Amino acid sequence: MPNPFEKPSKKKKFLKILKVIFLTKLPMNLLILLIIITLSISGFEYIKPDSIESPTGQVTLEQECPESKCEEQECEIDCDLCPIKTKIETKNIIKYQCSNEEIVEDLDDCEDSFPDVSEEYSGTVEGITLSIDYIEYEEDEVDSGFVTEVEYTIINKGDLPIVPKIEVKVYEEWNLKAKKSIANKVINPEVVLKPGDYVQRKDRVRIYFDGEEQTLRLLLVDSLPSIEREVIAVTRDFELD
Repeated sequence: MPNPFEKPSKKKKFLKILKVIFLTKLPMNLLILLIIITLSISGFEYIKPDSIESPTGQVTLEQECPESKCEEQECEIDCDLCPIKTKIETKNIIKYQCSNEEIVEDLDDCEDSFPDVSEEYSGTVEGITLSIDYIEYEEDEVDSGFVTEVEYTIINKGDLPIVPKIEVKVYEEWNLKAKKSIANKVINPEVVLKPGDYVQRKDRVRIYFDGEEQTLRLLLVDSLPSIEREVIAVTRDFELD
């Protein structure tokens, strides 16, 4: 006979609870719910992995690099393989062509090919020489006449080419009126004189003058620029015989 004062054990207590649950009349829905919960717990315990894996992600692990062991070596430089730096200077050399087609570096070397001109009736400005070589005239009446022909020489020893134009004036006295008067004749040789070139010309004119003693003036104008430039003027006196 069991002792009524003896404290039931945990095992007997658990069995008693199961007996109450399964042997006591319970609603069918509650019984089914309990069975589903029991099976779910058992299944979860079955499929649960033994160990929890660590979360994965972008993890950078620093590795210790072994110390490099370098040996000091002595290197010899081969200078034959080194680039050579050079400095190039550009020098412009100007050469001139003389009238005899000789090529020289200095126009003074063309002196033998240039014509001789009178120092009295010539002048030079910026390497350009103008000379009055000869004046031809004829008498008309007493103390009057016409200049009919002029011979002149132009030598270009300058640095630039020129296109010469000659303005001719004949006057008795150089005064303000003669200075402001227009040229009696304009001669266009229609030539281009390059440095080292020269030209000798004889051009016909017909300029009236009144008086025994007269002066002929030639003004050399360079018409190559857009604005004509007066270069040099020379004079030569003449008189009726």
